[in-house]
Amino acid sequence: MNTLAQAARDDDAEKIERLEGAMLALPQVDCPIDHFFASGVYVRQMSAPAGTLIVGHEHRFEHVCILLKGSMTIATPEGVKTVSAPLTFIAPPGRKVALVLEDIVFQNIHATDERDLDKLEEQIVIKSDIHNETHALLERLRVHELSDRGA
Repeated sequence: MNTLAQAARDDDAEKIERLEGAMLALPQVDCPIDHFFASGVYVRQMSAPAGTLIVGHEHRFEHVCILLKGSMTIATPEGVKTVSAPLTFIAPPGRKVALVLEDIVFQNIHATDERDLDKLEEQIVIKSDIHNETHALLERLRVHELSDRGA
């Protein structure tokens, strides 16, 4: 069984977090994010190139997803499946792992009136400990680098 399927089928948050930690140590792929707001609705749109392995944050609530372009294999505790655009589906709460097979444009749609992105993230996702620790370390390194340059 491949690692993608095993991580999802085991429903093991620790394994997914270890995968996320290993991925955060690697060069990151540019996956542009666009944000759209309407009354009571937030749409987060991401583009990602083929070959990208994505480990998502844990979503607190079910939400609508739309795959506008491309295809990917998604691993969830309910199983592994390959999906292709155009596709609209309901994603349950929890974490997902995806392997992008063809360049994608993907949307998560959430019911909320919040428009502040920091508050929105706190409202809709739970970031893993490894994510928080890695980003805190990177921020400390960035500040240290800036102070060494005299900035």
